[in-house]
Amino acid sequence: MKESIMNKAQVISAWANGRTARTPNGSLTASSDGTLRSYNLIIGIHTENGFIVGDFTASGTYYSNTTSTHVGNASQVAPVVSVDDFKVAQTELAWL
Repeated sequence: MKESIMNKAQVISAWANGRTARTPNGSLTASSDGTLRSYNLIIGIHTENGFIVGDFTASGTYYSNTTSTHVGNASQVAPVVSVDDFKVAQTELAWL
């Protein structure tokens, strides 16, 4: 399925609804595997308990200003968890 080109809010909504989408410059992407990426960094995943977002912000584990903004946008639809907890959840998904 071809991914739709949308604004950031629409990409976040697409991710939360299991659809693929990306921003025009490709900085934010919702993939069919349930991941949300800021550039190539996975910042959001779909777990068996719902969606979560890693705290890749200045108050968590800083990556970039743009990624911090993407995390802030995604926090409107999913809880933000520590990067350590996020990595544990990613590892658990690999075993499913």
